[in-house]
Amino acid sequence: MSKTIDTTRRSFLKVGALVAAPAAAIGIPVAAMAEDGSKAALARLQDERAIEALNRDFLRAFNRGGAKDTASLFADRKGPAFAKGVSKLSLDLAEEPRSFAIAEDGATATARYDCTAEIADELAGKETLVQMARMQGNSAGSQSARVTLSAQYAKRGEGWLIASLDLA
Repeated sequence: MSKTIDTTRRSFLKVGALVAAPAAAIGIPVAAMAEDGSKAALARLQDERAIEALNRDFLRAFNRGGAKDTASLFADRKGPAFAKGVSKLSLDLAEEPRSFAIAEDGATATARYDCTAEIADELAGKETLVQMARMQGNSAGSQSARVTLSAQYAKRGEGWLIASLDLA
């Protein structure tokens, strides 16, 4: 009586699941099991995702309420200095940054993004109606321009924060 062994992908996956189950059951983190360079790669990936989330939070807050709403995302708690006239920023988050680098020590990072800035022209005049219109967020007009957003990030105890942002 011969015994045949079925070696299909399904049997391979079943065996892999049985081998991995004890490690998952006792709660061994994936990073602890990896002793090769994958720990550093995992840490870098986590840092990249944290910076992407920080960018999304910045854009959402800036477009909603301007520079004053973004101060908590900055290391100096002041917000961006470029906000004069810039009313909205559009960054295609699905697109790769022009450049992105995390320092060897993992404490700082830099990035350059192509984005679209909406620049509003302020209403001129000191009349009451003009002042009221300005307070409501109205402007004489606006124009869109393609710009480069240069960002520098710093990692603190509470996570990644924006060190500085510049538009060019």
